[in-house]
Amino acid sequence: MSLDITLLGEDGALKREVSMGVDEHYEIMQLVLQNPGRLLARMKDYYADAEFDPSELRDFVNELAILRAQCRNGALISLVDSLAEIAEQALREQLPLVVIAD
Repeated sequence: MSLDITLLGEDGALKREVSMGVDEHYEIMQLVLQNPGRLLARMKDYYADAEFDPSELRDFVNELAILRAQCRNGALISLVDSLAEIAEQALREQLPLVVIAD
């Protein structure tokens, strides 16, 4: 099982996704939860879906930049970079990011 952060086209077809395993999710959430109120905290439940509206994506990308600065693990940095890339694409295309507990 993974937590999939997806960019879906207007027709609902998958355009791009970033998958996060349970261990990566735990590590990221430990950093995120140190700063309550963040958009990223919406993904705190590994077994629940979430969605980020295009109007939230600029703040989402900014939060990822802060999170990246806190990461000490190369694999985690790579994951955060991938999340930022998919969020920036969603922002450019004005599409929501959909988090799917798969």
